[in-house]
Amino acid sequence: MNLPNTTSEKETVQLESGTYEILRNRLQDNAKDLQARLHNLNQERKQVFGAIETALLATERVTTENNCIPWDMVPVGDAFIFGYNVVIGLKSEVELADVFSLYRYENQIFHQQPLTMLENTTFKDDFQKLYKYYKNTQFVKFAVIGTSLFMVFRVGKGVNDIKTFKWTIKDNSLTYLDNRSDHEFLYPGQHDFTWKRPSRDAHRTGKYPHVSIEDKVFVETIHGDLTIKVEDNTATGQGIYSEEVEDKDQTLDDSEIYYAIIGNLVLLKIKPYRETKYRYLVYNAKLQTVRRIDALEECCVLLPDNQGIIYAYGYYLQTGEFKQFENNLTHMVFEKRIASPNGEDFLYVFYNKEAGIYLLLSYNIIAQKIENPVICHG
Repeated sequence: MNLPNTTSEKETVQLESGTYEILRNRLQDNAKDLQARLHNLNQERKQVFGAIETALLATERVTTENNCIPWDMVPVGDAFIFGYNVVIGLKSEVELADVFSLYRYENQIFHQQPLTMLENTTFKDDFQKLYKYYKNTQFVKFAVIGTSLFMVFRVGKGVNDIKTFKWTIKDNSLTYLDNRSDHEFLYPGQHDFTWKRPSRDAHRTGKYPHVSIEDKVFVETIHGDLTIKVEDNTATGQGIYSEEVEDKDQTLDDSEIYYAIIGNLVLLKIKPYRETKYRYLVYNAKLQTVRRIDALEECCVLLPDNQGIIYAYGYYLQTGEFKQFENNLTHMVFEKRIASPNGEDFLYVFYNKEAGIYLLLSYNIIAQKIENPVICHG
C-alpha cells in the first residue's frame, strides 16, 4: 500500500507561497522606487517651469452701508463690483447703492469707492423701472461673456425668469448698452459631447439579444434586469454588471439607449421601458468595470488631454480612479473652465441658479487629482 507523500506536497505549497511573497515584495519595492523617482522629477519640473500652489492668501471683510445678503462679485480693471440684496422696507425707490458697491482691492484690503463707474443716466432709469414694475426683483448674478458684462436679475418665481443689463468692458471702465439682451446670457453646453443612439444594425438577435455599442460593450434591459456585457454572446444573459428594471416583460426595442465614447470610457444613458428617469453608467473598457453615476444627467465636462470626465459632484479618470464629493449640493450647472498660465491647472466653475452657490474644482493634469472643493456664495 502506497501512502501519499504529504511532506512533498507541503514543501511544494510552501515553495509556491514563498515565490509569491518574493514576487509581490519585489513589485511593491519597484512601485515605491518608481513613485519616488516621479516625485523627484516633478519637483525638478516645477523648479524649471515654475508652479503656483493653490493657497489662501488672506481673508478680508467687505462692509456695506446696509445689512445685506451678498450674491456675486466681478472684477473690472483694478476694481470690484459687489452685488447684493437688502430689505428695502418703507423706501419708495430703490437706489443703485441698495444693490451695488464698488471697491478697490489694494494690499489685500477692500477700499470702498464711489459708484461713478455705474453712473449712467439710461442705466439708472432702466434700473429704477425694473424695480418699479417687477415687485419681487432680486439681483442674482454677474456674468462676463467675451467683452460684455451682464447684470442678471430674477423677476419671477422661476430661476429662468430673468432680466439683464448689458455693459461693454474696456480697460478699467464700463459702457452701458441696453436691457434687451436677455437672449445673449447663456450657459455653455452642459455636456462636452453629443449623445448617440445605436442604429438598428447594432441589435444582435439570439436567446439573450442585446445592443452593441460599437462592439466595445453590449447592453440589454430584458428578462427583468439591465445587463452590461463585454462579450458579443447572445447564448447567455450573464454580464459584468446588472441591476433590476421596473417592467419585467419589455423587449429589446422598448428601452432608450444613448452613448458617448471618450477614450477608454463608454458613457451610457439608458431609460428602460415605462420608467421616467434615465440611468447613467460609465464603462471602462480597459478595466472592464461599470459604475453608475446618475449625476451625469446634470452636466459632464471633459478633463484636459482626454484624462477623463468631471462633473459637479466628482470625477472619473481613464485610469479608473473615481472620486465622489459629499458636498450636499444639487442642481449645479457648469459655468466655465479657467486655465492657468502654466497650462497644468484648470479651474472648473459650477453654479446653482436657485441659491447662487458656486462650486470651484481645481484640477492638476500632472498629479491628475482635484484639490479640496471650494464652496462659496456671493
